[in-house]
Amino acid sequence: MKYQGEVKLNVDKSTIWGILSNPESVSSCFPGIKSITKEGDAYKVVGSAGIGFIKGEYKATVTFTNVKPMDSMMISAKGTGLNSNVDIVAQVKVDDGKLTYDAEVKVAGVLASVGARLMDPAVNKLISDLFDCIKNKVEKK
Repeated sequence: MKYQGEVKLNVDKSTIWGILSNPESVSSCFPGIKSITKEGDAYKVVGSAGIGFIKGEYKATVTFTNVKPMDSMMISAKGTGLNSNVDIVAQVKVDDGKLTYDAEVKVAGVLASVGARLMDPAVNKLISDLFDCIKNKVEKK
């Protein structure tokens, strides 16, 4: 599944990059976060999530790669939980007053069995919550 979007921000590029380039700050925006620990270049995240009637705990590894300061980065998350595997790869680009993203989400297991009818709205909400959190952090800085 592919997701694209743009978040308008009332701040300049350097302020946006200041928050986006802080992995702890970005990782804490993933919904349902219970803990974040740094292990090498990656972050181990434990949280809870649910789609429809399927709810439970997940564990994910989040990495930030292809970092081009003041311009863009890739955020990758590989997670397991809810008898499923989820891989997310998002290209995030920073401009004055906006953040754009292009993400691909791959799901296998029980979550995949609920189908696109339930997955699309849930993933859209997760992405929306993630970028709303980032927006709040950026605009409060």
